[in-house]
Amino acid sequence: MTEYKEYRRCGTFGYSIIINGVKAGVIEYKDFWDGMPYLSLIKIEEQYRGNGAGSNAVKFLEKLFKEQGCKALLTSTQSNEQGQNFYRKLGFIESGCLIFENTPFKQPMEMFFIKVL
Repeated sequence: MTEYKEYRRCGTFGYSIIINGVKAGVIEYKDFWDGMPYLSLIKIEEQYRGNGAGSNAVKFLEKLFKEQGCKALLTSTQSNEQGQNFYRKLGFIESGCLIFENTPFKQPMEMFFIKVL
């Protein structure tokens, strides 16, 4: 059985993902733009990966946001991370990127994804 326990910290909203009474991960979001939520973090403990815990948590948020009248959900991942494939499988589409050349930020390109709810 999966439960989601809400928490808030420093302008971030989130849910602990509880599976059979054990904390299996977290999913966090922020209000981004005109009330459009931005999925900022999903972290699933290794022993719970590959069993739908992450996908189900995203679907939980999608349902919640849709019920609240949100039209879309945004997220992002670095171009060298496997997260992009996870989001594509859930129906997110690429919507742009940020490239940090000539800045003090040393990271790969950040890819943005959107899903219409």
